[in-house]
Amino acid sequence: MIDAAAAARYNVRPLLPGPEEALRDAMLRLGLPAERLTALATHGAVEALAVQGLASDQTRILERVLQQRGGVVLSDADGRRVLLLAPLMVMGALPAALAEWSETAEALGRAIGDVLMARGAAPAPVRAGDHLLDFSRRTLVMGILNVTPDSFAGDSLYDDVVRTVERARSFVDSGADLLDIGGESTRPNSQPISAAEEMTRVLPALRTVCAAVDVPVSIDTRKAEVAAAAIAEGAVIVNDIWGLRGDPGMTDVLAAHPEVAVIAMHNQHGTEYGDLMEDICAALRESVRIAGAHGVSADRIVVDPGFGFAKTAAQNLELMRRLRELRGLGRPVLLGPSRKSTIGAILGGMPPPERVEGTLALLALAVEGGVSMVRVHDVAAAVRAVRVADAVVRGTPAEIAELPPPGPTG
Repeated sequence: MIDAAAAARYNVRPLLPGPEEALRDAMLRLGLPAERLTALATHGAVEALAVQGLASDQTRILERVLQQRGGVVLSDADGRRVLLLAPLMVMGALPAALAEWSETAEALGRAIGDVLMARGAAPAPVRAGDHLLDFSRRTLVMGILNVTPDSFAGDSLYDDVVRTVERARSFVDSGADLLDIGGESTRPNSQPISAAEEMTRVLPALRTVCAAVDVPVSIDTRKAEVAAAAIAEGAVIVNDIWGLRGDPGMTDVLAAHPEVAVIAMHNQHGTEYGDLMEDICAALRESVRIAGAHGVSADRIVVDPGFGFAKTAAQNLELMRRLRELRGLGRPVLLGPSRKSTIGAILGGMPPPERVEGTLALLALAVEGGVSMVRVHDVAAAVRAVRVADAVVRGTPAEIAELPPPGPTG
C-alpha cells in the first residue's frame, strides 16, 4: 500500500524518460553552478545503441573499451550484433577511444559518433530549387494533390486542372509548406500505368500549379522518365516510393539535376521483417548509399519510413512507437499517415474521408517522434495540429511565452 503521508511529503517525480530540459532545469533550480551539469552526461543520461555487422574483434574491442569506462556490451552468440549501454559522456568519448585501436574500429567509431550527433540536432536544411527547406523551426506540412482517378483517400482530381490549381492555392493559403502531385495510385492492388499515361495525367496540372504558387512542388513518381519530365515543368523535389531502387534510371535523372531534392521512401515486397526498425533503417541507409554512388549527395535526401507501405496495421503502429530510431540516420524524416487504412482499422472500419481525427493524432505523435515533415490530405487541420504539437515538443513560442497571465478564474 502506498504511504500517502510519505508520498505527499517527498513528492518523488520521475524525470526520465522525458524532455532533456526538465532534468537540466531541475538541477539548476537546486542553485548549483552550471559546470555541475556535466553530472547529467555521466549519471543522468544513459545512451543505448544497437549495432550490427560487427566482426568478432570489433566486438571484443567494444567490450574492453566500454567496460573500462563504466558501460556494458550485450551481444548475440556470434558477436555480430550488440547493444551498447553507457552514460552519455562515455558514449560520446567512444569514437576517439576506438580510433586508437585500428582502422576498422575507427570506422565503427565514426558511425557511432555520426548517430550521436544526428540524434542531438535538427537536420540541416535541404535545398529544393530556389527554396530552402528549414527543419529547425517547425514541422513542415506537405499537401497532397492526387490527379489519379482512383485515389484511396477519395480526393481524386484526375484531369481537372482548374480544380487542382484551386486546391493547391487553398493548401498554400492554409499553411502548406510544400505540395506533392501524383498521377499513379499506390493504393493496395492498384494497377500500374505507363509512363506516357502518367505524364498525360500529371504534367498539365504540375505545370499550372508551379506557375500559380510560390512553394516547392514535388512529383510523386517511381519512374525516371516521369521525374525528368516533371523537373522540366518546374518540380523541385522527386518523391520516390521505391527509395531510388525501383527504376535504375532514377539516380541518373537526379544526378543530372543537383538543384532537385529527393524523398526516398522505404518499401519492399511483402511484410516479412526480422526487426522492423532495424530493417527499415538499413534499407533507407542503402538508398542513401546508392544515391551517393551515382552522384546524388546525401544532403539532398529526405527519408520516409513508408507508413502503410509493405506493413501491416500492427507494424505501422510499431513504426509510430519507434520513430525516434530514425533520427540516427542524420536525414530529415517525412511521415505520411494521412487517412491510411490503419486508422480506419483502429476506428472500426471508418472510411478514408472520416479518418481526419485519427490522422491528426498520428501527426501529433509524429512530431513528438522527431519527424521533420508530414504529408497530408487535410492541410488546414494538419497545420493547426502540428503547430500545437510543435509548441509542446520544440519549445514554447516566444509570442506564447510573452502572453499576460489569465484572469482570476484561469
